Amino acid sequence: MYEKGSIGVFDSGLGGLWVLKHLREELPDYDYVFLGDQLNVSYGNKNHDELFVLATNALDFLYGQMNCAGVVLACNTISSTIYDRLRTWKDEKYFGKILFGIVRPTVESLGNNNTVAIFATQRTCESEVYENFLSSNVRNYMKTPMKELAGLIENGGDTYSYISSFKDSVPDDIKRGALLCTHYGIVRNDFSKVFPGILDWVYQEELIPKYLKDYFVEFPEREQFFSHNKSLSIFVTKESDVFKKFKNEWFGESVRIELINLNK
Repeated sequence: MYEKGSIGVFDSGLGGLWVLKHLREELPDYDYVFLGDQLNVSYGNKNHDELFVLATNALDFLYGQMNCAGVVLACNTISSTIYDRLRTWKDEKYFGKILFGIVRPTVESLGNNNTVAIFATQRTCESEVYENFLSSNVRNYMKTPMKELAGLIENGGDTYSYISSFKDSVPDDIKRGALLCTHYGIVRNDFSKVFPGILDWVYQEELIPKYLKDYFVEFPEREQFFSHNKSLSIFVTKESDVFKKFKNEWFGESVRIELINLNK
């Protein structure tokens, strides 16, 4: 008899916590373990080898120590740059565990009828994986890299002014937009104010729960690997007042944040 495990959610910080909030709202019966690598935020400016070391350290903790049956990579930078490399590593070390990437379901949701304005980190905008998926599935799109936005969100900075600096980069006739950094959904209202002409937005915090729901329906034998006790554990690699503020707002003060060291 196999031992059931939790759904792990991994990101550098607040973006993944935002995704976790929506996962628990849509799939409340499962057990969740969140890991936010606040010590190394943000991931958008790191190279592939740096990301691989950080990600494998995190996955060792989630799969190995916390017995997660599957892990959601709630980070576009990792999903779009080293997902295949991570999957190979996972299959060798944690065969049978599931690694959920978010590139494919995101791109498939964009459609191919209208031009899409894509807002993302520098690394995601440069990603060959995203570019290949986009060129194959989306007819017209434009990418706007926002190098500093994730850091501003993590530090409670002036996100509206920063987003406003990109206002003239998006033509007025574009009506569809996509936020391809899980952090960006936290300030979705700022995007709506700066780009009032964009009437249809794609938010990954809404896509990811739907993706897991559909996955569990399609593969019920794999869904059986996951436990259903409604538990929640939150771990970080560095304490942050801003992170704590959002954790309290989204999950309540009774949920503890545990500090861990992933350095080997």
